[in-house]
Amino acid sequence: MRQRNIVILLAILLVLVLVIYFTTSSGGTPAPPEPQWYVWSIDMDAIEHIEINLLQEGESRAFFKGEDRLWYFDDAQHTPVDMVRWGGGIPLLLSGPGAERIVAEDASEEELAIFGLTQPRMEITLVLDTGETVHIIIGDDTPDGGAFYVKAPGSNSVATVDYSWYDIMEGLVKDPPYVTAETG
Repeated sequence: MRQRNIVILLAILLVLVLVIYFTTSSGGTPAPPEPQWYVWSIDMDAIEHIEINLLQEGESRAFFKGEDRLWYFDDAQHTPVDMVRWGGGIPLLLSGPGAERIVAEDASEEELAIFGLTQPRMEITLVLDTGETVHIIIGDDTPDGGAFYVKAPGSNSVATVDYSWYDIMEGLVKDPPYVTAETG
């Protein structure tokens, strides 16, 4: 009788171990993460001049990197930007945002119009230390408002980037990073 109870308890223990194993097991090695695709990719240190145009509002701002490697407004006074707000983040964000998804690899003119890229909201022009110019076109926001359509420079590829990237670029124009009494 005692042996029978031990066998039953061992059988129950074995069943519990198997249930726990199969319910917590992932079924093998996890799949590697999808590689991040960037809408464009340039060295952030190569950016010498930035111009951001909000085409529908008719507003724009331009910035340049001085010989001291600090950033300035491209105005008559060469006003320095507020480095607390600017930091190293702006050139990094402009060096190439990660795409949330690729919408079209070779969009037609009709598709570009659907995404708001034939009458864009924003256009960004980067001038690199090589003299090369990079034109970035940003169209409409996605139906859920969580991203914006962006046309990859030099192509008709369309991707979406997170709305926060657009908001930061728009903020440089609408709320420019001037030095204030609090930050100066």
